[in-house]
Amino acid sequence: MKAMTNPYLAAALLSMTAQAASADRLVDPTRPATVKAAVAVASVSPVKVEAIMKSGSSLLAIVNGKVVRAGDFVDGVRIDEVRSDGVRYTRAGQASIAYVGRQAIDVRHNVTAGED
Repeated sequence: MKAMTNPYLAAALLSMTAQAASADRLVDPTRPATVKAAVAVASVSPVKVEAIMKSGSSLLAIVNGKVVRAGDFVDGVRIDEVRSDGVRYTRAGQASIAYVGRQAIDVRHNVTAGED
């Protein structure tokens, strides 16, 4: 097999492989110079209050599947107050209220021996 003796051909081949290796850094020539890449907007999950529970003298809530009390954070939301009908929360400086679903559930009470 004959070795490559043309230095111009060797340089052209090296240049083409270098360009192919840097293809991930290519710039779109049709894009205006002042346009910046779009920033992905974070999706905002809804605040879903699933239940309100009383534990001693304090109220707890199940919000988006997590047990929380006033002052806790869940999914980027600060729980300001747990109320008997929902929670008051703050997200990105905006205060709002999410109410517990209106579906009533039956609560089973444990009966100890001797009680009816």
